[in-house]
Amino acid sequence: MRRLPLLTQLFLYAFVLLSFTASSQDKNLKLVFIRHAERPEEGNNLTCKGFNRSIQLPAVLYKKFGRPSDIYVPAINLGKKTSRARMFQTITPFAVKYNLTINSAYEEGDYKHISKALLKEKGTVIIVWEHKDIQQLVNALGVKSVTQKWGTNDYDSIWVVTFSTGVPLLKKDKQGLNPSSNCNF
Repeated sequence: MRRLPLLTQLFLYAFVLLSFTASSQDKNLKLVFIRHAERPEEGNNLTCKGFNRSIQLPAVLYKKFGRPSDIYVPAINLGKKTSRARMFQTITPFAVKYNLTINSAYEEGDYKHISKALLKEKGTVIIVWEHKDIQQLVNALGVKSVTQKWGTNDYDSIWVVTFSTGVPLLKKDKQGLNPSSNCNF
């Protein structure tokens, strides 16, 4: 009869310990969302303005967030049109400059699996995604009441999800870039 209370105490202790570990590991997680850079009306690549933004992004992102632990973009899907290449093109200069790998394991609309993967990360993670999907992805991370949509012509916003209070919070920032639309190469 005495074993039951002891076992109950051990289970409660283990539960509290696991809860504390899980919540403390999340407190430093910072998820930085940007959309791909400017694109043409037709086609799958960046415009010259978008390319120039991608070249300027490393300085801005590093100054604001430092060197991230990981970068995510949607799966490019070989054998199909490269309609998702813009996200990869946008962050490539940053990845090259800081010798980072780019995780492209998840499909654009796979909010369940990408959010699970992101919540297991540590430190700062940069996510370059399609603007139409960022709101749903942020909601899948547990951010409540994200009703604002990312504007169709907004290439400058940054959404940052933090977990410092144990609850996911969304803050909005700007890159502060207005790149040239000329290709000088």
